[in-house]
Amino acid sequence: MSASDVPSVPGVDASPTAEEVSKSGGFEGQSAAGTDVERNKRRVWKNVIVISIAFLLNFNAFQGLSRLQSTLNRVEGMGVITLSIMYATLIISCMFTPKLMIRFVGHRWTIVVSFVGYIVYMAANGYAVWGTMIAASVLVGLCAAPLWTAQCSYFIVIAQHYQRLTGQSSHVVVSRCFGVFFMFFQACKLQCTRCRSYRLNSTQLN
Repeated sequence: MSASDVPSVPGVDASPTAEEVSKSGGFEGQSAAGTDVERNKRRVWKNVIVISIAFLLNFNAFQGLSRLQSTLNRVEGMGVITLSIMYATLIISCMFTPKLMIRFVGHRWTIVVSFVGYIVYMAANGYAVWGTMIAASVLVGLCAAPLWTAQCSYFIVIAQHYQRLTGQSSHVVVSRCFGVFFMFFQACKLQCTRCRSYRLNSTQLN
């Protein structure tokens, strides 16, 4: 397989594979090819870490807000009702929106656009009335399915690219990518639990 046969991966340049490095003639050719491979390997892991940190920051705020909806927006049950609307919309959007968004804007832009929906929801909590909360909840429900689908499929794509660069099994690389991702993602639950505990303690004192 030549370098031109390697499919294009967003954020990662096509470069010679590990096999081509060993077959390239001359010390200078091997050195240049080896440099390209190492650079692209670093870019793959950079993309994994950047996406993982982005999810950490996003869900650190979102999960903290969503778990406190019954406390923050308790008037007329608005918090619980809007959460129900959010997840009902998510169930429906899982069947339609991921494929369409990824087809038209690609994996990375799907992640970016989906994050905007979460940011709008967080902002809506600053002015929590029925109109803003219902609209924001529907928007998050529409964005959640494309976000997770794009994240998972993008990791699989770059893992296959990493396999071509190094010759390692794609299953091993996929496991490493998701291991790094969930290491960051699960860390957000520590902060969410701490915020929830602080909020409940403050409520009891008042």
